[in-house]
Amino acid sequence: MSSIYSVFSPLADFFFVILRFLHENLGISWSWSIVLLTVIVRIALIPLTWRQIKSMRAMQALQPQIKALQEKYKDNRQLLNQKTMEFYQENKVSPFGSCLPLVLQLPVFFGLFIMLRNAGTTVAAGATGAAAGAFAAGSPDYPVHWLWIGDITKFSIALMFLYIGSQFVASWQMARKGAGQQKIIAYFMPIMVGIFMFIGKWPAGLMIYWFTSNLWTIVQQYVAEKVMPAPVVAAAVPAKEQRAKSKGTSTVKAGAPKSGAARPGTAKSGGAKPGAAKPAAKSGGRSSGKRPGTQGKTSGSKGQRPNSGAGNPKSSGRT
Repeated sequence: MSSIYSVFSPLADFFFVILRFLHENLGISWSWSIVLLTVIVRIALIPLTWRQIKSMRAMQALQPQIKALQEKYKDNRQLLNQKTMEFYQENKVSPFGSCLPLVLQLPVFFGLFIMLRNAGTTVAAGATGAAAGAFAAGSPDYPVHWLWIGDITKFSIALMFLYIGSQFVASWQMARKGAGQQKIIAYFMPIMVGIFMFIGKWPAGLMIYWFTSNLWTIVQQYVAEKVMPAPVVAAAVPAKEQRAKSKGTSTVKAGAPKSGAARPGTAKSGGAKPGAAKPAAKSGGRSSGKRPGTQGKTSGSKGQRPNSGAGNPKSSGRT
C-alpha cells in the first residue's frame, strides 16, 4: 500500500491543487468541486468514450457471426479463441476497446483516494502531501459535507448503494444487446465494486466522483444511441467462410454447361440441324430396316440347314 501511495502522491497533490482552484475561484464547496472535476475529466475523455461506444455497437452487430463460431468450435476451446481473435482482426474490432476509458480513469481514482485520505487525516497522524489535514478536524473547512453526507472523507453506505444502482443502470445500457458473458460481467461488476467499497471503507468523496461519472455515462449513452445510427446486423456465417463459399459457387457456375448446350453423350446429334438429320434418318431407316430382316432370314435358313443336314444320314442310308 505504501508503494501505491508513493507512486500516486504527486497525482494526489495535482488534483488537490485543481480542487482548491475551483473552490477558491468559483466560490463552490469542496464537494461540488469534486463534481466539477469529474465533469472536466469526462469531457477530456469524450473522444475515447465515443470510440468505446462505436466499438461496443460494432460488437453487437457481429454477435450472430460470433455465435456461429462458438457453435462450430464448441468442442475445441483453444481453436475457438484463435478463430475469434482472427475474426476480430478481420473486422477491425477490438473487444478491449471499451475498457480504455475506464483504465484511463484509474489514475484519477487512486489520486482522489490518496488525496481524500490525506485531507481527512492530520499531519500528526501521518498525513503527507499538499492536502494533508485540509479537511480534518480543526481545519477551517472542517467538516466538508455534500447534500446529506456530513463528511466526505468518511465512508457512506447510502452513497455506496447510490453508486451500485447508477453503475448497474450504466452497465445495463451498454451490455443489454451484447453476448451472455458480457452481460454477466456488466451486471456483477457493480456488486463486486460495492463489496470492495464496503471492505475498504472508501471515502464518500471518491464515491461522489464515481456516482457523477456514472450519471454522465448514462446520459452520454442515451445521446449516442439517438445520434449514432444503429449497427447493421451481420450475417451468421463468418466472413472468411462466406468468401470461400461465394468463390466455390462462382467456380461451379463457371464450370456448369449452359442450358442451351447439349449433353456430352449427344453432342454430335444435338449439334446437327433438324432438317439435315431427317433425310439421314430416312435413308438409314430403310437400309437398317432391310438388313435386320435379311439377317433374320439368313439366320433362319442357316438355322434350318442343320435340320436338313440331320436328315442326310437317312438319305445316305437309303443309298
